[in-house]
Amino acid sequence: MTEILFYITEQAGEGVRDALAWRIADKAWRQGRQVYVHCENEQHSHHLDALFWSRPATGFLPHGLAGQAAPVVLGHGDNPGEHHDVMINLNPRVPDFATRFQRVAEMITGDAPLREAGRERFRFYRERGFDIRTHKLDDHG
Repeated sequence: MTEILFYITEQAGEGVRDALAWRIADKAWRQGRQVYVHCENEQHSHHLDALFWSRPATGFLPHGLAGQAAPVVLGHGDNPGEHHDVMINLNPRVPDFATRFQRVAEMITGDAPLREAGRERFRFYRERGFDIRTHKLDDHG
């Protein structure tokens, strides 16, 4: 069964969720895992692509947009391609294909609309019997 991990932070503001996604993707990649980052839409995919190239200045995370060969792929829509290992969900809803992944990472931030959407996703997984693990992050991530 798919392993569900929720990362919870009280931090709020523009970029908190995307920065956390970078950290999770970087950690998974360093563990030799293949990562699919499920974005809200095409614009979000391109925004994240630019962010991942510049963050952090001292690091490098090999990534590409959907359709490109890379250990970390940024995509959106209904088809994550051939990925089955780790999905980082940045979409407000749980995608239909979530259970094809070994691990799904979800984030809940201090922003009220994102927090409520995260709670809905948590309920979705819980009601379907998934084993959910939570990681509460301190203010320093």
